Amino acid sequence: MVKFAHLKNYLIGKGMQAFIPALSRHSPETLIAMMDRFSKAGIKKMSEMHRGTPEDLERRIDAARGFFEMAKRNFPRLSPATQKKLAFNLFFHTINIGDETRAKYKEQYGETPPFFLLMSPSMACDLRCQGCYAWKYPKDQSLSKEKVVEILREARDEMGIYFIAVTGGEPTYWPHLEEIAAEFDDMFFMVYTHGQRIDDAMAKRFADLGNIYPAISIEGDEALTDARRGEGAYKRVMAAMENLKRNGVLFGFSLTHTQKNHDYSCSDAFMDEMVERGAAFGWVFQYIPVGRDPDMSLVPTGRQRVERRERILAARKNKPLLVFDFWNDGDAVDGCIAWGRKYLHVTARGYVEPCVFVHFAKDSIHEKSLGECVRSEVFKEMRSKAPFHEDRRRPCPQIDHPHILREIVEKHGMFGTHEGAEDIIGCHFDALCSTANSFAHELAENDKRSRPHCAACAGGGCASEAKAGE
Repeated sequence: MVKFAHLKNYLIGKGMQAFIPALSRHSPETLIAMMDRFSKAGIKKMSEMHRGTPEDLERRIDAARGFFEMAKRNFPRLSPATQKKLAFNLFFHTINIGDETRAKYKEQYGETPPFFLLMSPSMACDLRCQGCYAWKYPKDQSLSKEKVVEILREARDEMGIYFIAVTGGEPTYWPHLEEIAAEFDDMFFMVYTHGQRIDDAMAKRFADLGNIYPAISIEGDEALTDARRGEGAYKRVMAAMENLKRNGVLFGFSLTHTQKNHDYSCSDAFMDEMVERGAAFGWVFQYIPVGRDPDMSLVPTGRQRVERRERILAARKNKPLLVFDFWNDGDAVDGCIAWGRKYLHVTARGYVEPCVFVHFAKDSIHEKSLGECVRSEVFKEMRSKAPFHEDRRRPCPQIDHPHILREIVEKHGMFGTHEGAEDIIGCHFDALCSTANSFAHELAENDKRSRPHCAACAGGGCASEAKAGE
């Protein structure tokens, strides 16, 4: 019966591979009509299965609509290889084979495996960006192609992971990136890149591969981007986006939110520009005081973080752009996704970090399998503690509840993965607690303004009033 289901789904997936590019070329209006039907059916099913609050459902529906609007807008322009890989890899490998593998893992180990894996195969980079979280890692570190193949095979075959995010360093400097994407052509590779090496030839290769999706770093407008990334960076990023768009590559942007770029980076003008440039998705990350010359004055204020959340929620509702906020979307994913709950990070030295922004580790991929690292005592304990607060809008044990990170590091003897990593729970700890408490306060005040008739808010009893740094 299982084999028959596999065959059926395989044939459906292959059919999608064939007819979707054909529809895109000859009858795009039919393809868009199909997507509309898929969207309505999916939202209907989501609504029927929803068990949370009406507000949660509305937010998830907005995200689902945003995904389909993004797909409708971008799918017809994508290269045939990208269309085929998106259709077949998502339908057959991720949903069917992946779900079966994840179910077997859960039956054996009692919990669901991570959904995606983040890797930094190399720390080589030609930029020197202020505040880069990767700055303090030695630049000569790298994983061998053989080790990456070993990790990916285990992730796919034993955990059902088909979504791989690649960062660094600058991933395009790792010489095996395209070889790996070709060898693992049943997987998706989202590549966080500064983009400034993506010329027309590289964009064409990505288009032919069909499963590499760049997320290009940008800080906002030209002045903001050049100020952090070097003179001329913005123009090179725009050229890269044009190359990717022209060749039919699915791509997006990656932005670090700071006090300095808050007004423009969260604005309609910026989102509209990204849509015009061809970005299909966007990731917004809050500045964390790690990396090169960490500066607490760059950390967004509590008010700015609330405003970022509101503006990104509005963008998902109103723009044909799928935008994610790594911390402010905590209530959409039931809290922190790190520590192997939904993802983890393998560094270029092989250390297994709970999150790309949490630079502590206990294990190495050179000494243990990926599964053993995921099921380590410290990772399991943190998963058992999650979510770390009843207000899921404050999901992070580092920037929202820094005392939790300090306690778990000390309890399990986790070590910093680079020189100075301990500063986040050392000399920066009090400042981090202050910004965490500021965000909690701003959320509570915002709740009072938006729900003036809520008795709990009026009495100061809402969950978001609780202090983060205690």
